[in-house]
Amino acid sequence: MKAIQFVATVALVACSAWSISTSHGWTTSKAANITAQQQAEVSPDVQEQIKKLSSGIPRERAEAACALARTRATAAIPALIKTLGDDSVIDQPVCGEKGNWGDDGTSKTTPGEMAAVALAKIGKESVEPLIGALSDSASVARANAAFALGLIRDNRSVEPLIGASKDSDWHVRAKAVWSLGLVGDSRAVEPLSNALKDAEARVRSQAAWALGLKGDERSVEPLIAALSDESLNVQSQAAWALGLKGDQRAVEPLAAALHANNDHVRSQAAWALGLKGDSRAVEPLIGALRDPNAHVRSQAAWALGLKGDNRAVEPLKVALNDDDEKVRKQAAWALKMRRISGDDRQ
Repeated sequence: MKAIQFVATVALVACSAWSISTSHGWTTSKAANITAQQQAEVSPDVQEQIKKLSSGIPRERAEAACALARTRATAAIPALIKTLGDDSVIDQPVCGEKGNWGDDGTSKTTPGEMAAVALAKIGKESVEPLIGALSDSASVARANAAFALGLIRDNRSVEPLIGASKDSDWHVRAKAVWSLGLVGDSRAVEPLSNALKDAEARVRSQAAWALGLKGDERSVEPLIAALSDESLNVQSQAAWALGLKGDQRAVEPLAAALHANNDHVRSQAAWALGLKGDSRAVEPLIGALRDPNAHVRSQAAWALGLKGDNRAVEPLKVALNDDDEKVRKQAAWALKMRRISGDDRQ
């Protein structure tokens, strides 16, 4: 989640402000106020960058947004809002930086996404215009607006983001639930739990991740149910989220997840059980030391290293001869942890 910047010429800002106020619900009086306050501060460089937002070359538009982010000029807000719907795909890095905002593993971005980051850099002054942009007719603009609101983390955005979590476009819903995960507000827990039932797996996965960041035990049962989701990614994310919960209701479901068909789900379950101070996790983790996947065995050894239980000593000693080097190192670490804590009586 990175940086970018924008601003406008006095005439262009005023024009953009009027256009945006009518299409996004941002009042012309607020736009006029920003323009009046910033007129004297709009430098020639800022004016030049705002002009580049209309370039016929997508990379130039993205680079302009990036440059404007550095200035954090509120006069750029109207033009940046207008750019949110620009979904021309370009390769990263942009302005020497490479963002990691997507969940598809690609190294792509868009001018609209860079505009969202710029608006987030500007901060609190961008919140109301971005809330207005959640009603844009273009789903790309709505998704980027939801993304930017998450980066800003302002409580004014909670209810609008909850509304966006029910958007007709799943891309918007996914960005909204991601952002709700970053906003520290208990109002988000129930909507995020509901999002675990979304028709789109990527929304459900994002909701599980978001709930992992919430210190609210109302999400435990919905996350336990998500361990049986048809999507392996959702199962894995739910296991991760449950690992961050202090609720012991998750121990047995996570132990069962150690037998899932997917390696990553099993390794996440082992990791999560390592964080549980519950002796019921020990035997399932000992069993996971024999998992066919080396990463699962390594995670199980790590998890057992956090347990103060002598039942793990002999199985960990056996793991010192594992075929995989990482497993052997993790088993050695786990046994060392027991010696440090004074629990190894062997």
